[in-house]
Amino acid sequence: MDKSMLLEMQPFSYFASKEQLRQSINERVRKLRNELTPSTMSVLDVLRLRSMKVLGVSYLKIETIMALTKLSRASVERAIRKLDKVGIIKRVTTSRKTGLQGANMYYFLPLNDGVEVTGLDKPKKPDTQKVEAPKQEANTGVFNTPRRPKETKKNNVNGTHLAKDSSVIPSYIPKEFAKLIQQGFSCGRVIKQFWGKVVMFKNVSGWTRNENVLPVAADAWEYTKHEYKRDKKEWELDRFLKCFYGTMKRIEEKRVEEYAAIWT
Repeated sequence: MDKSMLLEMQPFSYFASKEQLRQSINERVRKLRNELTPSTMSVLDVLRLRSMKVLGVSYLKIETIMALTKLSRASVERAIRKLDKVGIIKRVTTSRKTGLQGANMYYFLPLNDGVEVTGLDKPKKPDTQKVEAPKQEANTGVFNTPRRPKETKKNNVNGTHLAKDSSVIPSYIPKEFAKLIQQGFSCGRVIKQFWGKVVMFKNVSGWTRNENVLPVAADAWEYTKHEYKRDKKEWELDRFLKCFYGTMKRIEEKRVEEYAAIWT
């Protein structure tokens, strides 16, 4: 697996250690044991074993899973749909530079990733009959995360374990892009996933490293917001990401067609 693919997989990794990944999978399996068939468990085990280079993320062809599990294509596909439906994994389709579909990317979801679907609409008015909580700044993101408590004992002489903070926006993500996505999503980890789609788009479309892709990303984000509001339905994160990525590809295809028309 080349370095570029590992970089594309990184935004979908939610786990800080193998132990954390193992515990998350075991807990989900324990709760859903009666719903998971032996063939589904076999596929799950293959995805888990192939999710060690980038924790919780694997990159596999259906044929590879078939060979490793000794299952038919129909059984493998059925198992993947089941694992996706019950919220253990998510499947991401990838494209080759030729435009053809590549192998699928599968990533494990954490037990509680702190992401909540609330919609782009204005928050509901509080119930006046209930005791009013202290006023706080409103958070109207599509996927909101609990507010972090104020830091105390910054210089704890006894030492503290620094957990991975999913609300922090990585420094390598352009501030302009982060501000754009924050119109709907406040979670830093979710913004990281959107940026991962931009990186994937650049690699697939053949953009050079120095080319400014932000205008395309901005147009794709505006279209995605419009589609969400037009439906008047709550979307899951995966649908936002698919719409965003697919829109960038359509914008690029139109741009290529316009250039081709100029020179023909």
